[in-house]
Amino acid sequence: MKIIRPLLVFILCAGAAFAQPENSGLALALVFTDHMVLQRNKPLQIYGRAGAGEAVQVRLQGQSREAVADGEGKWKVVLPAQKAGGPYELTVSGRQGKVVVRDVLIGDVWLCSGQSNMDFQLKDAQTGPEELAKGQFNPHIRLLKYRGSVPWGDVSWDSATLARVNRFDFFKGEWKTPDAGSAASFSAVAYYFGQKIAATENVPIGLIQVAVGGSPTESWIDETVLRGDDRFAGLLTNWLQSELVMEWCRHRAGVNVAHGNALRQRHPFQYGYNYEAGIAPLTDFPIAGVIWYQGESNVHNVSLHEALFETLVKSWRQGRGEVFPFYYVQLSGIDRPNWPEFRDSQRQMLARIPHAGMAVSYDAGDSLNVHPVRKKEVGERLALLALRGYYGKPVVAEGPVAQKATLKNASILLDFNRDQKLLTPNNVPLTGFELLTRIGRRVPAQAAIVKGRVRIAVPEGEAVRTVLYAYQPFTRANLYNEAGLPAPTFSISVD
Repeated sequence: MKIIRPLLVFILCAGAAFAQPENSGLALALVFTDHMVLQRNKPLQIYGRAGAGEAVQVRLQGQSREAVADGEGKWKVVLPAQKAGGPYELTVSGRQGKVVVRDVLIGDVWLCSGQSNMDFQLKDAQTGPEELAKGQFNPHIRLLKYRGSVPWGDVSWDSATLARVNRFDFFKGEWKTPDAGSAASFSAVAYYFGQKIAATENVPIGLIQVAVGGSPTESWIDETVLRGDDRFAGLLTNWLQSELVMEWCRHRAGVNVAHGNALRQRHPFQYGYNYEAGIAPLTDFPIAGVIWYQGESNVHNVSLHEALFETLVKSWRQGRGEVFPFYYVQLSGIDRPNWPEFRDSQRQMLARIPHAGMAVSYDAGDSLNVHPVRKKEVGERLALLALRGYYGKPVVAEGPVAQKATLKNASILLDFNRDQKLLTPNNVPLTGFELLTRIGRRVPAQAAIVKGRVRIAVPEGEAVRTVLYAYQPFTRANLYNEAGLPAPTFSISVD
């Protein structure tokens, strides 16, 4: 591999956490550990801390250059983009010590974030025990799980924990090679995503898991961004009493901080917290893109979530200075209010967020459990979106997408994307359609697949304005394509 002479840049590395060798002021950001993956085809950014004014020497692939730490002790080196490869050694030296990072690969890095369904461990997934028992782990996949370092269950924190949270000392983790231990506790969705990408692309894949069970969308957005938008003012004032914050989140956070007496006690459910503690320290670390599974803690307010989610994607991209791909999961099915409307809102946002994709999951849901165990399908559907959108593979990555609904001769004809075949599993009758009338009544619909379209009979005397699909909180809707991918929850007006 040809190595280009490195370029050195000295700028601030705001918000980064650092790993420091014993008896030394020299430190790399915590993301730099043995077994790591650096992003290919993008400038390699290496950064950390040292004594103010200290010269820091960085060596990679036989190249050696120096940076000088600024007045706050921060330094950063930008190396030219490189192709996939490895393993390599990264060495950083200063007058007070040396850090050596071994077994470094260069490939594609994916940031895997959200709440509990992204945090859901492989060992607990339906297919997890069998996956782990096979013992067939791809050594070119590397796992970095940033786990919360304090308990956020139904417990009151002691003074030491409260202070630690206020210091944003929350996420801890190090890169690991996959084995029965590291894979078992890693995100099932992220693991299956990475497994499929690695098998198809044959390049190293790094997966960074930064997820917090129960966390609302606003906790993953930069506080300064939220404060600059009047739509979010109600979230920022006395958030533990704000009805814009899900009641469950307020209750749990209230229990955790019950003994806090700081002027401003922080919490991972609070606006801006997870961004500052977990995302901001990674902003200078190049990635291929993001996969996201979150929304359960915002489903109570669909319109507010729309504004928050679009702000999140836009601000994360602006922070990195690039429109990286962002693939997210349409929430699953469960017998709770607002879930169909929320899923439909997630679908509609695809038209407003460029370079995004949505994986459907309601058919892998559980009517009583917000944490369904079928995670393999979700991870692999996200991978299909990446294979098509990021890697340019000619794969079918989404289920049938409704294009037009036309009223004709007492029937509604639904046209879908033309390059797909419509079907149901084992050719069972088509289910999941409803009609919304002009006076606001919802009525069940008899639907069938006819010559590549869906035909819906209009009940006599009903004036229909909208077709609804998979619009029950928990649904058995069953429209698929030949790739085995389901149509999303959707609504469409009738022409």
